[in-house]
Amino acid sequence: MNIIDKCRVVIYVEPKVIRYKTSQSNGLLTFSPFGDLIEYDYQNFNDIDIFVGQLQAKLPKYTKYEINLSDNYIQLTKVMMPDVKLQPNEIALYIEASIYKLFELSAKNVFFDFNFLTDKQNQKQIMIAVCERDYINSWIELFKKNECLINFIGCSSDNKKFNFLPWRQSQYNKQKQYLSIVIVCLMGVMSCLFCYMWRQAQTKLTRCMNDVSQQQLIEQKLNEQLSTYLPNPSESQRQIEQSLILISEQLPTNIWLSSFTYKPDKITIKGHSFNYIELTNFNLNLLQHKNVSKSQIKTIINNKHSLFFEMDIDLNEQ
Repeated sequence: MNIIDKCRVVIYVEPKVIRYKTSQSNGLLTFSPFGDLIEYDYQNFNDIDIFVGQLQAKLPKYTKYEINLSDNYIQLTKVMMPDVKLQPNEIALYIEASIYKLFELSAKNVFFDFNFLTDKQNQKQIMIAVCERDYINSWIELFKKNECLINFIGCSSDNKKFNFLPWRQSQYNKQKQYLSIVIVCLMGVMSCLFCYMWRQAQTKLTRCMNDVSQQQLIEQKLNEQLSTYLPNPSESQRQIEQSLILISEQLPTNIWLSSFTYKPDKITIKGHSFNYIELTNFNLNLLQHKNVSKSQIKTIINNKHSLFFEMDIDLNEQ
């Protein structure tokens, strides 16, 4: 497989003669003008078709070809960079629009490529190369017919390579595709994050609604207990009744009870709250009531979703 990846054929095309060389080396190739290249004479593309077919039959299937065209097929010129800053794809459009002015050829009839240069005055220039579209298409169709891989059709000038294959457009399309993938992935991540936050909010809302419902049930039970008191209650029963009324009047909506324990002249309550300040205010309000001699928060424990508390309330003697 390594041989297939490394096999390469470099072809130099001039009118009536082709010079070529094959290589399977890892290093960079340097070619003398005519020295060690094999020559092949031709008259037209039919001869070139025969040549490529015979050559490909001797080489691995995935051999890569480079076609270097002589100056006879190429036109070159230099232009100054425009004053406005352009993106790479915009520069290509700018050059395409200037083809007729520079070469007196229609942009539809040529392939072009360009490279950036800097002159001695440090002014940026663009070197543009063009070749007839029909001629390049003939090479492309020929190699397509023979099922050959071609990665370069162009020329070299001033150590700059000009490739007339649509590699810039392919590169632009790949970048555009990559950007689209990144945007889609980002939208997916944002959607997942939004769904997670929405789910958390729904869970918190459901938990709060359950807590409120539980508090309403406790209040309902307290009201039922108040409605069933005896007509002639004992001292302790009367104190329990007054204590329940007192607590129900002072109890904020954000505090709910889970336990009520009565002893003569003393009450112990347990419950839950969302807010520490609410507990403090509740305790202060009890202290201000005439039937309470002492009230203190005995315990506060921070649970996962609320504060658990225990309070001792001393009642005045009736």
